[in-house]
Amino acid sequence: MDKISLKEMKLYGFTGCLPEEKKNGQYFYVSIDMMFRELKGAVTDELSDTVNYAEVYSIAESIVKDSSFDLIEHLAYEIGRKVISSCEMIDAVKVLVRKPDAPVDGIFESMETEITVRRSEAVISFGSNMGDSEQTIRLAIDAIKQIEGVEVKRCSSLYWTEPVGYENQDDFLNGCLVISTYLKPTELLHELQRIELDLGRVRTIKNGPRTIDLDILLMSGVRLDTEELTIPHPRMYERAFVLVPLKELGLYNGTIPDDKAVRPSGIKFEV
Repeated sequence: MDKISLKEMKLYGFTGCLPEEKKNGQYFYVSIDMMFRELKGAVTDELSDTVNYAEVYSIAESIVKDSSFDLIEHLAYEIGRKVISSCEMIDAVKVLVRKPDAPVDGIFESMETEITVRRSEAVISFGSNMGDSEQTIRLAIDAIKQIEGVEVKRCSSLYWTEPVGYENQDDFLNGCLVISTYLKPTELLHELQRIELDLGRVRTIKNGPRTIDLDILLMSGVRLDTEELTIPHPRMYERAFVLVPLKELGLYNGTIPDDKAVRPSGIKFEV
């Protein structure tokens, strides 16, 4: 990958856990590496085909100067988020923040953290079987579009599917959505859970009826297994209501178990 770097920017700020750090401030040293699949400016010699270095410096300076976070990790992440969102050409940003005057009793050069923010493609499945499911799904997709750091790229058709696990309920309306995002996986999860709550999701019966269900199935370059989130989704290859939309999107070409349980609805959203 191609790279542009701004090294050791000396910036005064107020991030720190202690009251005196937030009151008096101190110097931080910030380095930013911006990665590109292809930096067109290397070939064209055109300013429009590269990054505005002055803008990147200004972003880092304003965040350091105007923030009073507790953790330099969060300071680095906010800089990375803002830099990657400022230019569509950037595929990933690595931010190193050094804190030479950290209030630690000991001899050291600096305390530092390095955080990477990168664009990933993610697949979200959605389903609903309560109320006006078509309208609820439409509202959910519109809400996903409004998440900062998310761009909706493609959406499958919607399919009627038989319930799995708890059969005493109506059929579901299901589909899948492809997005581009620079959010961390758990950050994306929390945004989706917020949308579920906003649209009336109540978790009572496992695999039971729901106004809306939003799950992260896949995320490029991510393998994760925690109590809160597993990527890839551990049961996605067992579920026809996931695999049929994925096959439509060209993201799966294997066999589909019990594909007779999935019926086209004739509904297709333009995104």
